[in-house]
Amino acid sequence: MSQRNRHALPTSWDAYEHGRASSFNSLDSVPENEQHQGPFSSSPNPQQMQGRNADGESPSGLRRTSSIGRKFDSLRFMGGPNSIDNFAKSLQRAAGFREITPVRKYSVSLPGDEEEAGADGAEQSSPEQGRSLLREQLNAYHMQNGSEDALQNEQPETEEATEESQLLPQEQQRAHKPNTDSIGSGPLLASQLGTSYGSISSRLTPAVRQRASILIAEQEEANRRAREHPEDFKDEPHRELEQDILPDGEVITRTVGESTVPMTVFNSINVLIGVGILALPLGLKYSGWVIGLVLLALAAVTTAYTAKLLAKCLDTNVASTTYGDIAFLAFDTWGRNSVEALFILELTAANVALIILFADSMNSLLPGVGVNEWKALIALGLIPLNYVPFRTLSITSVIGIFCCFGIIIIVFADGLIKPHSPGSLREIAKTYAFPEHWKTLPLSLGLFMAPWGGHSVFPAIYKDMRHPQKYGRAVRYTYIFTYGLDFSMAVLGYLMFGDKVRDEITSNILRDTSYPHALSVLLVVLICIIPVTKIPLSNRPIMDTLNKKFHIDLREMDPKARLYSEKSWKHRAGRGAVAILVNFVSLGIAIGFPDFDSIMALMGSAFCFTICIILPVSFYLKIFSSEDKQISLMERILDWTLVVISSVLAVIGTVFAILPKEKIGLSG
Repeated sequence: MSQRNRHALPTSWDAYEHGRASSFNSLDSVPENEQHQGPFSSSPNPQQMQGRNADGESPSGLRRTSSIGRKFDSLRFMGGPNSIDNFAKSLQRAAGFREITPVRKYSVSLPGDEEEAGADGAEQSSPEQGRSLLREQLNAYHMQNGSEDALQNEQPETEEATEESQLLPQEQQRAHKPNTDSIGSGPLLASQLGTSYGSISSRLTPAVRQRASILIAEQEEANRRAREHPEDFKDEPHRELEQDILPDGEVITRTVGESTVPMTVFNSINVLIGVGILALPLGLKYSGWVIGLVLLALAAVTTAYTAKLLAKCLDTNVASTTYGDIAFLAFDTWGRNSVEALFILELTAANVALIILFADSMNSLLPGVGVNEWKALIALGLIPLNYVPFRTLSITSVIGIFCCFGIIIIVFADGLIKPHSPGSLREIAKTYAFPEHWKTLPLSLGLFMAPWGGHSVFPAIYKDMRHPQKYGRAVRYTYIFTYGLDFSMAVLGYLMFGDKVRDEITSNILRDTSYPHALSVLLVVLICIIPVTKIPLSNRPIMDTLNKKFHIDLREMDPKARLYSEKSWKHRAGRGAVAILVNFVSLGIAIGFPDFDSIMALMGSAFCFTICIILPVSFYLKIFSSEDKQISLMERILDWTLVVISSVLAVIGTVFAILPKEKIGLSG
């Protein structure tokens, strides 16, 4: 049983019969003779009403909650862990999952009710505390009957606290394994690494274990800064730790997340559903029904498998929290640097696709303004949002997914409204079982891979789960739902327009005046909202990474250096130039490469194949390549086959995405 759940157990039989000791935000843990004072309470405690003034305000300045406020609170907190309030917090955290090189947050151990503060302020724990009442009674029974052997097999579930574990704030401390060796003092033995902070898995190779110790040292440094400067971290979320036991008996330390399975599924869908779905009908045109639907299904199955491989790599060491950390474990510093470069290119390409989509859609509705003018308007107009605090931008992170849902509904409605082809679902267009022109087949490879580019975020999503063992179920639900949406859009668009489908299915609809004008206007509005909400969020990781490379990132500075950097005009000018540069680069690429389908094919072939299949499988093979044969022979053959085939398809798809369309046999 994990230590996260153990601390909430009742500590006496009286508490067991009448409800366990009160815990934070617990509605079922209030003793019978007391009333719960929380968002669901209908009346205040009489003792608390004494001393209030005529306005209902207590001498401490607290005002009594109105009946309307209590009703709103009851709605916010309805559903327990899956309440609206928790969902909103999960979505806000998910907005920051795309960070390429995040600054490590300090870690604390989970609090325990069984702890008692010693005279020196350090938390002391007893091996007998924290156990269930039934186990205590059984142990007492065995002791009375002289059965000492049972107790000899019992291992203490908590250890004495060390200086490293006494993180601020004080009430969040809990004793955990002592780190007897300093990470930075020199190379450690394998057995010593296994007992240090982070519980490095014994299944790793020596080289990976050594790199894992570096990640642990970075985490220890974050913890040290939190202890020395608590005022700088009091408002910053921290990472809590728990110990758990794997089926093979290995004890690991893992990060305690906050998102439930529904939250994880929603956050994952929000990552996967994007504008790439609009090019799927064109992918079917390039590949035909048979090959196209097979490729779409294979892309979904393969990326779902590699998403689970990333979780296995993260479980080897609690200090590994991001995709870049996994790359560092597998291929050292050059692996992390390569991943950072790939992420910057991928996010830039995504912004370019959004700019092109916005300009094409606005030009279709208002052809009086040129396409390039619309591109300049959206790219330059969004520069001020690069300076908006991230907390404010995170509120808009979920809007894009609802816009995509709305676009799919409008496309379906237009297809039902129009009676005749092209663009009708009542009279379908001419389609092909196999490609009409086989030279276009390589272009479809990237188009079918583009909607599955979420692996850069999946490690953070996994680390944010309350129950990591349910990650496989969350991935399965996510991919079933996402594949259903992608399949629907691909089939609907190809049936409606056949070989006349354009690079964006929305362009076909906006250029046809036979559809209801109100739906066309609403379609453009939804399309325009997506770049406004997505581009600033995609720019923030790029800006943070560049600021870090130029040593002007405020997040990594100590208080004195941060104060100096905030006042230095050179540093402020540097950060401002980076914020402007990212939009200008995206604008220049959008003008130079104006085809939406080419950008999406390039993203899918060059980046999604690499980030979603090739690299995760390579990380898995490298990290678990010990002599203990952790990977079976059949799985190893499957993984190497995926790497080879994906590499070949990525190269072919990238070459055809870059080639001029005239050489492929397309008019452009």
